[in-house]
Amino acid sequence: MYRISVGITTGMHMSAIKWIRDNVEKLGADGIWIGEDIEKGHETTILVADMLSRTARINIGTGIIPIAIHNISTIARAGLTLQEIGSGRFNLGIGIGGIQDLQKLGIHIEKPVSALRNAIHSLRRLFSGETVTIHTELSRLKSFSLNLHRPIQIPIVLGVRGPQMLELAGEIADGVILSGPFEYIRNAIQSVNQAARKAKRKESSVKKIVWLPTIPTFKGGGQNLAKRVVALVVADTPLQVLEMLDVDDARAELIRTAVATSGPSAGVEFVNQEFIDTFAISGTKDQMVEKFESLYRLGSGEVVLGPPFSGDWRAAMTEIIEEILTRRG
Repeated sequence: MYRISVGITTGMHMSAIKWIRDNVEKLGADGIWIGEDIEKGHETTILVADMLSRTARINIGTGIIPIAIHNISTIARAGLTLQEIGSGRFNLGIGIGGIQDLQKLGIHIEKPVSALRNAIHSLRRLFSGETVTIHTELSRLKSFSLNLHRPIQIPIVLGVRGPQMLELAGEIADGVILSGPFEYIRNAIQSVNQAARKAKRKESSVKKIVWLPTIPTFKGGGQNLAKRVVALVVADTPLQVLEMLDVDDARAELIRTAVATSGPSAGVEFVNQEFIDTFAISGTKDQMVEKFESLYRLGSGEVVLGPPFSGDWRAAMTEIIEEILTRRG
């Protein structure tokens, strides 16, 4: 059966973050993923450290830390610290970063696949105890070391979308966080598995984690918030991915243009129910759990519940996790 985790972002209110920290393990979930809202809200690794120190069983991961705005040595040092705090329960999720956020900062990566490959290679060398010198598009290290007495094992998970990025995940990552419509998820998992086989790895050696916006309408989930989140997801989805989908291309372009010009709220008016159904998981408790089970049948080993969080989301989360555990037996 698939694992169930809860997803939060650094831009959420601390009261919500604390409730999730204090209750998710008790509810029987398997983990928490913390996504970084670039230049918004709380500091990612501090949240991870707090959750690792206040839980005993579940895995906590970053989903993701964008390497475009963080020095690789800082990521490596944080990984070492969090691995020790959590006694091996930490998962390091990295990626380039959201398209819209990076564009606002004036950041353009010439070779994103190479940049991510170099980052993984450097992190693995540092975690193995090596001294590293690199000079790449994003990374600058000169004779840097973590001064380890013995190697450490930290799973590296990639948050990626495009075909070359998916191939990279299958080739060298320990896991991949996927988001997008079911049709895309199916193709993405196949791409990751194919790349794993090509690299002479077992398909199961790459964990497939699916993280979609979740909108539990049976507990008063807000449609406006759902549309805002979906607008951002559409805007951050690469064009080559959108072209694979059976969606209204003209409406998708209206959403992308509005978000790029004025932010996610501007895209709300163009998001209809078709886009919510395509880019999010919503509905009643049973409908949402059945969609999670569909993702499992596509090859996902872990699904992530939330955000957005609206209405009586605490009760909704509790009921959804209870239903999953009941079906799990």
